[in-house]
Order: sequence, then C-alpha cells, then structure tokens
Amino acid sequence: MNASRGRPLDPGVQKERKARLIEAAHNLLAEKSFRNITIRELASEAGMQSAMISYYFGSKEGLFIALLEDLSTQHFTSLEYLAQSGEPLKGFIFATLEHLKTSRIMGRFLIDDIVGQPGPLGERFIELFPKRMRAFLPKLITQEQALGRIRKDLNPHWAAFSLMNMLLMPFFAEPIRERAWDISKQDVNSPQWADHIYQMFIQGVEEK
Repeated sequence: MNASRGRPLDPGVQKERKARLIEAAHNLLAEKSFRNITIRELASEAGMQSAMISYYFGSKEGLFIALLEDLSTQHFTSLEYLAQSGEPLKGFIFATLEHLKTSRIMGRFLIDDIVGQPGPLGERFIELFPKRMRAFLPKLITQEQALGRIRKDLNPHWAAFSLMNMLLMPFFAEPIRERAWDISKQDVNSPQWADHIYQMFIQGVEEK
C-alpha cells in the first residue's frame, strides 16, 4: 500500500479519516435519504477522494453500517448509565424521547431505507437497535419489578414491546398524529409528553 496515493499507513490518520467519512454520512442523512446520497457527495462532505469510501468501508452501504454501529454504541452506553440511576425507567423514557427529538435521521433512515428494503443495511439496523433494545429493556423492567414498582405477574418482554410502541409511534406516524389527532411536534417534544408516557405506562403496571 502506497501512502503517497492517499492511503496513509499511520493508524491514527486512518482512524481520523474513517471518522470524517462517518460524520459526513451523518450530516448528509439529515438532509436526504440513504438511497439519494451519492458517493461523490459523501467524499466531498468529508474532503476526500471518492475511492477512500471503498478503501475504508468497502462500499457506501458499508459506510452507513459503520455509522449505525457508532450511533448504537453511543445510545446504549448512555442507557446503561441510566439503568444505574434512582429512577431508571423514567430516565429511559425521557432519554429515548430526547433521542428521537434530536436525532431525526433515525426516523428518516428507518422509514425511507430500512422498512421493506431487504439487505445487509436493514439487517444490521435490526441487530444494532431493535434487538439490542429487546435485550436491554426487559431487564430494566425486571429490575423495576424486583423493586416492587411494577407488577410481578407481567411479562417483561411484552411490557417492553408495549412501551417502545408508546414511545415510537407518535414520531413514525407523524402525519396521522398531526392531521387526525391534532397533536403537534411541539407537544411530543415537551417534558409534559415524556411524563405523560411514563404515567400512562406506570399506572397500568404499578404494584397494587
């Protein structure tokens, strides 16, 4: 490999270039769908040659898989920290809604490019987000059951799935939410909405 042809041998430089390409993918995904982002645009956003995407990630899809891996690591690291707090379930609900509010690219990614689109990108998304959540959230609910905050007869797996539906649906069904239910973006982005979800969930599952 010849460093003079744009392929640096220094591991630190390679790591920095990978990070720039991942950041470029993140920035462009905030503006348009994965399918509509070109390799040339990614390279231009990162200030590199187009060939570097293939060199570091194998393909455009490989670059976006790396982006998903970074986002998943960041998200679940913060959730593990919340699990040790005094009110882990409430913290989880508030943090998840904040993530949905500030990371709109995930909704675009899921709706535009994952749902109904078979392939490695969609499969990796399922592994990195829904399946990791399936492993994490039921444990959090079991923890709450052990503390006597949630009924012990509930299936933690089913309860976790129900809670995720309560959190995600208002964001992924935005046209129906706004046009049929007259619930605004400002409403679902408010602390009052987060507390509403928490109270709705807890009042249906709290220990009597």
